[in-house]
Amino acid sequence: MNKEITLTIIIVVAATILVLAILYVSNNIEVKRLDDEIIRTRTNKVLLVSSRFELRMQYLTGIMEMTSQIPSIMKPPAYPNLISEQLKGIPEDVELEKKAIAKNMLNADFDLDYVFYAMPNGDIYFLEPFNAQVELSQSNFAFRDWYKGVISTGSTYVSEVYVSAATGHNVVAIAVPIYDNNTADRDLNGIWVSTLNLSALQRILGQIELGTNEYLLVIDQNNNIVADTRKAESSTELQKIPLDLKDQSEGETKTTTQTIEGEISFVTFRSVPIGIHEWLIVTIQPYDDAFSPSITEAQEAILIALTVVIIMGLTGFFLIRKINYNIILSKKLEETNADLKIKTEQLSRMDTAKEEFSAMVTHELKTPLMPIIGYCKMFKTAMFGKLSDEQASAIDVIEKNTRRLERLITDIMDARKLDIDKMKFRFESLSLSDFFENLSDGYKKVLKDQGIDFAVKIDLKDVVINTDSSRLRQIFDNLISNAIKFVPQEKGLIEIGGYKENDHVILYVKDNGAGIPQEKQKNLFKKFYQIDTSERRPIGGTGLGLAISKGIMKRLGGSIWVESDGKTGTTFYLKLPTNNH
Repeated sequence: MNKEITLTIIIVVAATILVLAILYVSNNIEVKRLDDEIIRTRTNKVLLVSSRFELRMQYLTGIMEMTSQIPSIMKPPAYPNLISEQLKGIPEDVELEKKAIAKNMLNADFDLDYVFYAMPNGDIYFLEPFNAQVELSQSNFAFRDWYKGVISTGSTYVSEVYVSAATGHNVVAIAVPIYDNNTADRDLNGIWVSTLNLSALQRILGQIELGTNEYLLVIDQNNNIVADTRKAESSTELQKIPLDLKDQSEGETKTTTQTIEGEISFVTFRSVPIGIHEWLIVTIQPYDDAFSPSITEAQEAILIALTVVIIMGLTGFFLIRKINYNIILSKKLEETNADLKIKTEQLSRMDTAKEEFSAMVTHELKTPLMPIIGYCKMFKTAMFGKLSDEQASAIDVIEKNTRRLERLITDIMDARKLDIDKMKFRFESLSLSDFFENLSDGYKKVLKDQGIDFAVKIDLKDVVINTDSSRLRQIFDNLISNAIKFVPQEKGLIEIGGYKENDHVILYVKDNGAGIPQEKQKNLFKKFYQIDTSERRPIGGTGLGLAISKGIMKRLGGSIWVESDGKTGTTFYLKLPTNNH
């Protein structure tokens, strides 16, 4: 009874561990898939916004450079003498060709606040619309970075973000130098400038679908917030954002986790070239909101695991309680029933209940192993996605131990069937030469890879017996499996063979292992008997294989025995009748 309790505990614990391992591996795969999907969605979102804005800036820069090549724009200013401090430039009714081009650009859907022409010294020559020119607070803009950038680089320059004093908008200026190609030194005639209203960028952000508590930012090279989806329109003043994104690289979308305003947030960002500067397109979302699907998946897996542990624990509890109940009942019957007949009848009923209970336990414990093995196969064939090396190794361990548990339960069921004479047999004609050839094909190459020689020596040509071939193969598999465990790691030898003796055949399995001591041979065919029961015993097994083999041989009309001097190997013999009907 104590053995049954121990075995039940081992099986319940092993089954629980296997189920939890399956849950752990499958949950890790699903969480990784969800995380990858979340990161991919954020990355695509940032890529979409940055691509739109980058294309818009490239388009406007191209328009400015193209219009700067129009002959009327390239001509040197004709009326610099008409620049007045009062008008902040030239009068409205002169340089009409240049001004017409500027007006057309303002009327086009470019989101421009102004288009103007500046003199080489930074004075405004003219600005459209004209009323904005008159209202300028000053007439010289040599202090602006777009002027300094054009003068220092001699090429198109996109300014830093600044707040327009006239409109209150966040703007950037696109400045293109205009050279006099008729002079040898290509003198600078002027600077062709437009200012882009960044409210257009705010509108682009407003078209993007955002997640819970997620917001989009456009940040310039000075860490100023240029556009923000949390606001209906661009701010009238530049604000800083406490972000540390110094490791950004041009053209590459990255993700990071940072604490923003005391909250852990998931940040996705990408740099965008704006002239000589680098801006950032950024999405920010609280970490728990961003990864809520994978967090929920992990929480559900924990609940399932707890449920499995509770169910398996209750199952083990009731099984052990039932076994303990049988133990207590048995003791009471032994103490209180003096009458041998009553004692025998009651013990018989208990044995029947025990057999029925054993059948129920082994059947119910074997049933959940099938889906575990099935899931292992599905994981190994990448049905749920490609596994990492570590995950594949874990699946192999799970499958190996599940198979081992299945074999253990199968042995228990076979032993029980033999005890109650319920094992099925199918007798048929069997050619022993074919039988041994199949054994050789099945074991020779596999054992050779393990460094074990496998020899077949038979003198049974054309001998046919009537027996159950699958049950006979089961016995040989048990005996060969035992021999594999005990032969030397180097120069191991297993020999199988047979010969005819009168009206019987003698079959055998011989090994060159250490042998079995004489005092232990008499117990070999008992259930759960192990030759070495010490904690140092390296060989696993249930101790049922030889007991099952003996029971099968009895049903086949034969016998089994062992011979060993305890030093130079072991030979198991099987004796079967040549005619068995």
